[in-house]
Amino acid sequence: MSTVFAQRPQFFEGQYLGADDLQALLAYCREQIRRHQLGSHSWGVVAGIDVVNVAQPGGALQAYLTPGVAVDGYGRTIVVAEPYPLDAGMLAGLPNGEVKVWIRYVESEGGGVRKGFEVCDSTDAFERYVEAFAVAFGERNTVESRESGVLVGAEMFGDAREAVASLLPGKPLALDGSVPAQQFPGPDDLDLWLICVGSVLWQGGVIAAPTAASRINSRLRRRLAGWIGETLHGVDGLLRLRGRLVPRKAGSTIDQQAGAMAPVATDLVYCATEPERPHFMEPIWLEEDTRARGHLRHYGVRTEWVEPTGTDYLNQGVVTAVRRNAKSAVNGVELQVLLGQHTGAAGPTRLAIGKSTVQGADPCALDFDCNVGTVIQEEGFVGIGAIDTVLDKPLTIRGVGPNSDLIAFQKKNKSLAWQINLGATESGLNFTQADPSKSNVYFAASGNVGIDTMAPDAKLDIRNVAFANPSPFGIGKWLRIGNTDPDQGVVWFQYGPALAPLLVMSDLDDPSRIQFQQTGTGNENNAQYVSWIGMARGNSDDLAMQATNVGINTTTPARTLHVEGNEIHSGGGGAGISFSNRGSGWVASPSNGERWVWYANGGKARLWSNGDLLAVTPAGNVGIGNDTPTTRLDVSGSIRLGAGNRYYAVGGVVDRRIIAGRVDGTDAGDGWTSTHDGDGAYTVNFTGGFSSPPVVILTPEAGINDDNLLTLRNVTASSFKVFAKNTLGSHANEYEDTIFHFVAYGPRS
Repeated sequence: MSTVFAQRPQFFEGQYLGADDLQALLAYCREQIRRHQLGSHSWGVVAGIDVVNVAQPGGALQAYLTPGVAVDGYGRTIVVAEPYPLDAGMLAGLPNGEVKVWIRYVESEGGGVRKGFEVCDSTDAFERYVEAFAVAFGERNTVESRESGVLVGAEMFGDAREAVASLLPGKPLALDGSVPAQQFPGPDDLDLWLICVGSVLWQGGVIAAPTAASRINSRLRRRLAGWIGETLHGVDGLLRLRGRLVPRKAGSTIDQQAGAMAPVATDLVYCATEPERPHFMEPIWLEEDTRARGHLRHYGVRTEWVEPTGTDYLNQGVVTAVRRNAKSAVNGVELQVLLGQHTGAAGPTRLAIGKSTVQGADPCALDFDCNVGTVIQEEGFVGIGAIDTVLDKPLTIRGVGPNSDLIAFQKKNKSLAWQINLGATESGLNFTQADPSKSNVYFAASGNVGIDTMAPDAKLDIRNVAFANPSPFGIGKWLRIGNTDPDQGVVWFQYGPALAPLLVMSDLDDPSRIQFQQTGTGNENNAQYVSWIGMARGNSDDLAMQATNVGINTTTPARTLHVEGNEIHSGGGGAGISFSNRGSGWVASPSNGERWVWYANGGKARLWSNGDLLAVTPAGNVGIGNDTPTTRLDVSGSIRLGAGNRYYAVGGVVDRRIIAGRVDGTDAGDGWTSTHDGDGAYTVNFTGGFSSPPVVILTPEAGINDDNLLTLRNVTASSFKVFAKNTLGSHANEYEDTIFHFVAYGPRS
């Protein structure tokens, strides 16, 4: 298979040149130009050649083609060298509406040779080919009506868009239809190729003034050439993509408009990698509105928004950018929105999200008014609704509506399930369902919490608990703790007509108890200190308390039950305090004192152990073996006294009193006092005394004046006198001081 694709003429000195040689040179040049024009560009209008409508002096409207250049699908250049009027007569017979305008390449022989200068073997000789264009109108809905097809190798393609990639997998289409490797048609081959340059509005036999819609459609129908290639190099490091035509600006010269669009010194910087040569900060300038159809991938680090004067951070401005960062705080990748920190008295930099409204009627100069609803401040603080204040909290939400609505929660079917608001008075935090004016849980500003009320009067205020009437036990619960299985234990607070229980603990077959434990050196399952109160055992109404010591009104109980304050009270038909003999445990009928009971009956306190053994009357009399005592101590039986119970108390038929003491001058003892009245003279006075003079017995103290004689005189219910006289020696019959003991026994006063 041959690899030859062209033959280029070669000339040498002395060569005879014929017309064929010169034609071969022209053919070679034309072919290479055509391949170049279809290789790096797609066919269509390269510049100009637009359909315009110009009003004539008489008021009529004339349609023109503007000057310009186009290239058709065979690589042939079409030039409209001057404004070309469109002949309305060519539209005769076409239906009213928008009519497409087409141009095509045509050539003809021109410059015929004068008589006598013809070649011998030719009847008609021409010196030139005349290249021109022709205009056509109307629809061309089939490929055959627009082009003659292209020949690639030995295969003919009726639609050039199928030719470029016919050998690739899947046979993709090249919609530009430019085939530079084709075999171009010869003089006798079909060479139709139409280029649509727009449309005119045909109404009532004349070309009418275009409408806004017809102008748009004319522009859409106009086939413009494009660029084909992989790489586009910017000269000296700058590539600019912008519209060619610029509208005139009132008050500015053309030079001023051109200068305003030219690069300036601040667009160039010196890079550390190449400090000798200035570089453009941004090698690519995209200076028009841009559309991206399909995926848009950004392989750079960041996208910045700058002030019209230049890049923010080079002009001490605020950085506003989006950046991909592969060094996140959690060792991942993140997309960062960079909101530069403000300086001085300027407000914070924010990312604002809101509802936009189009401003202005010019679609080429659109602006938007943004009704901001959410902001993200430079330090990451988020404000929802709070857009007109500087944020000082990580999340700030401003309520809306009469109840200051804050947050809504929807179900999967998009219906409202729950919402949070501040309530009608905006004085609390309210959790409710569909109706924002009601409340399920409400946190008041005072710190009180209300359930089903927005006016809680306590730290936890629960109201409006529904219950049936009559209410079964356990209905109308205010607070429940536990599972639905009753054998797993349940605790609830309730108010209802069934005995109005406020706190209920329930279990199916185990006794309910409240346990208190302190882990200490143990754990939750094996606490070091444990106590409980609850039902004593299963199938019983009894209540028991398990603890080492129980204190009432004291934090340091010293006994099993330690009460500080008022008395312990027991009332009712079986009132009393029962206590067991140590080590005996509970005995119902204690025949041997295994259990004792303090109780009261008939106005008397009694000590019982299988019978009343001690009684105390309201008068304070105590009876032992006698429940009707008439004296302070009324004992039915003997009284034993002293260590080892060796002595019995003296009994008498009347109530007697004994006062005894030792007198050593002026002295005192229990129930008596004494005075020293002179040598050997003493007076003993009774404090409380007797009801009548007692019997008094005197005894001198051994070893003290053993020869003294004691004389008792003037014994009364309140006192007596004693005189001591010496009986021996030289002082016989003289009064002498001594020490004596006395015992007074008589009726109690």
